[in-house]
Amino acid sequence: MITRRSINKTKAVQAMKTLDDYLDEQDAILDAVIKILGREYQSIKDRRLDDLEAIAEDKSSFMLKLQSNDQRLKLHPDSAMLKTVYLPRVNAIKEKLAQCKMMNETNGKLISLSIAANRRLTSVLMNARDRMSRNMTYNDKGNTVATGPLRVNINA
Repeated sequence: MITRRSINKTKAVQAMKTLDDYLDEQDAILDAVIKILGREYQSIKDRRLDDLEAIAEDKSSFMLKLQSNDQRLKLHPDSAMLKTVYLPRVNAIKEKLAQCKMMNETNGKLISLSIAANRRLTSVLMNARDRMSRNMTYNDKGNTVATGPLRVNINA
């Protein structure tokens, strides 16, 4: 026997936020992104590479929130007011966004410089290792021993 249960089909509909609310969220998100970018800069500078993965996840999460909130602003019925009534706030938010972009570019350049420095260091160490291994010999216990340049005088 099949019984039917009535299901309450009312869904909780979230009331639309005002433009002020969305602009406040954008401002707060950008403040958080600025702090994250500052942390990223300090971690790169101090070579605390373990922190960078968590920072990248936080940065990505906030950027998705920022993008989502931006879409809601565009789709808002009163979005035309963003170009008139809310123009000073929109411009202030755009300035923060420009600051975030600049900080992110700075961090990217710092990362590139660090990578280049690591590559140079690796190259120097590999060359030193190669020079040393040419003069490596083994002792009677099988351990390697670096000797100076071979200056063998053989008079046959």
